[in-house]
Amino acid sequence: MKRKILIAMDGSENSRRALRWYAQNMNNPEDLLIFVFITDPPSMSLLAHSVVATPEAYNAGIARGIEEGKALATKTRQFCASLGLKNTQRFLERMTHGVGPAIVEIANEEAVDLILVGNRGLGTMRRTFLGSVSDYVLHHAHRPVAVVPPPKE
Repeated sequence: MKRKILIAMDGSENSRRALRWYAQNMNNPEDLLIFVFITDPPSMSLLAHSVVATPEAYNAGIARGIEEGKALATKTRQFCASLGLKNTQRFLERMTHGVGPAIVEIANEEAVDLILVGNRGLGTMRRTFLGSVSDYVLHHAHRPVAVVPPPKE
């Protein structure tokens, strides 16, 4: 049975740990792995403080985000190969504010069977004040979510 698995990637050890967990615990070569990379659009307030706030500067910021996404896709492919994953893979990049909402939106658009995310292991207080992508996804996605925690120290 072919499943669609959305894996949120940001290049961190947390997202690599989630992918490693998939490889060790869930891997089915028939699965379609949909890797999602969310990047913030260039901030107009930051551009306003630059010497030249122009459409060219904004476009350069967008181009940097696209290049970061391509580089992350390359690293993710290499990591998949090192884990022995031979699944069909798709890479989606979205430039928007709000990582959690973007993950939920893409999961709905793609009708995925599972969302897989890593987390940083924030305590309750820090999570309350800082927010948490995994917490947002857990409470707003209307589909199964697996959160891979950091190892116990």
